[in-house]
Amino acid sequence: MDVCRDSYGVFANLSVFNIWTCSLCYVYLFPNGPLRFNYNVSNPGLIKVENIISGNIHIETTSDVCESLGGYDCERWRDCCQAADTCCTRQRSISPDSRLGHCPRTWDGWSCFDDTSPGKCVRLSCPSYVQYGSLKGHVEKECTENGSWALHPETGKEWTDYSKCVNIKGFKGVVYASVGASVFSLVFLLPATLILMAYRQLRSQQRIRLHVCLFMSFILTGLLSLLWELLVYNDRVENPWKQTFMFRKEVSCKVIYILLRYATSANFFWMFCEGFYLFRLLVHAFQVPRSIKQYFVIGWVGPALPIAIYSTFRSIYANDICWVKNAGGFEWIVYTPNLLSILVNLLFLLGILRILLSQLHQHPNEPSNYRQGFKRALKATFVLIPLFGLQLFLVIYRPSNDSAFGNMYEIVSKVIIDSQGGIIALVFCYMNKEVLSCLKTSIHKLNTRRGKRVPSLITNYTVVSQRNNDNEAKCDVTNGDRSPNVSIALKSMRTNWNGAS
Repeated sequence: MDVCRDSYGVFANLSVFNIWTCSLCYVYLFPNGPLRFNYNVSNPGLIKVENIISGNIHIETTSDVCESLGGYDCERWRDCCQAADTCCTRQRSISPDSRLGHCPRTWDGWSCFDDTSPGKCVRLSCPSYVQYGSLKGHVEKECTENGSWALHPETGKEWTDYSKCVNIKGFKGVVYASVGASVFSLVFLLPATLILMAYRQLRSQQRIRLHVCLFMSFILTGLLSLLWELLVYNDRVENPWKQTFMFRKEVSCKVIYILLRYATSANFFWMFCEGFYLFRLLVHAFQVPRSIKQYFVIGWVGPALPIAIYSTFRSIYANDICWVKNAGGFEWIVYTPNLLSILVNLLFLLGILRILLSQLHQHPNEPSNYRQGFKRALKATFVLIPLFGLQLFLVIYRPSNDSAFGNMYEIVSKVIIDSQGGIIALVFCYMNKEVLSCLKTSIHKLNTRRGKRVPSLITNYTVVSQRNNDNEAKCDVTNGDRSPNVSIALKSMRTNWNGAS
């Protein structure tokens, strides 16, 4: 048998078959790619290629095709072409089945099938070049009783079931984990931001203003993450390709993607600002910064620079659908400053612990001071880890999607990353004694104005409130007059760490 067959029923010799199947590999793998292959089933040797971006139709080698793809996608396409070539060689080397009524050997566009008896279902391993596919799954192709391959109910063409190559439940599990973690963060972040901004005593402090900016960056990330997961990611899993949001609204999809990348980078930059501010207070305990304008520039303008550079290169060299695919080396334009932020914060934490532990050596013969210093260092470790983003080191290594932990990693990483804002809000707002004191004062005044008895929960703190009558005026939302000047860094840190006590 000197010719090879594909699922269209096309029979061609090896040279024509290679060109024909490679064009179909491109069409199947990259349905929205920049190249358009105009082919005719009746004449598979006549294929016209057009680049819809530049109008270039001079495609002569595989390198010309790869120029329209990234390195990873080029390898996927080459692997598909090689698999088709191997299939054709196999078809030509095996003697034809002398039995009548069997399903003919064929290349279905991604996989190779031999002659098959009627009523039999053939199972093969999933090919490596299927996007989001898993090598642990399998494809199925059914040979009907009349000796013909099963047809797709909508297209009426020979059909192979590749649904088991993609773990739909696993992808949905990732969506649910991300949505749940994002909602958790937003539920705590939104009220926390309003609380910190409502009280003059709180919002006048530099560290609180940094907290508010960090909270706002996490709120922006949470909202955009919800929009991305529900409108883009989940939509792609549930609907056919041409009915998805990313296909119909490509420009809007790219805008959401870039905004999400900016918000995520802003998280890292603001975590760096928090670490730098706290470390500076410890090193220069009696030199409180007069202004923190430079922190606002770093936190909000800083991430815009790498995102702008990334977007420019991406639009020129990797302008695929919605930019959801990995852009290879261009991704390090965004990854590098983010990674440096948490690495520097790790050094800040080590420096803070060194300063705190050094206090233990000042009173080696006083057990109470030793225990207090050790407790303070331990508290700093647990409290500052989420604030500095150091828990992200737990998911910094991404295992292969085909490994046993591939899907579990995706779920765990979504929970760790998307719930960080909520955890920070819990520690630095709802568990902060200074914030709780302001809230209790407001509740006390509200009940006093209504002529009602203060609830027992507030009564328990009456003694504390009476000892600090000035605090009642400072925590008034409308009548606060001035805020304390933090002159000693350890006092400021102790106020922050009260949330962990």
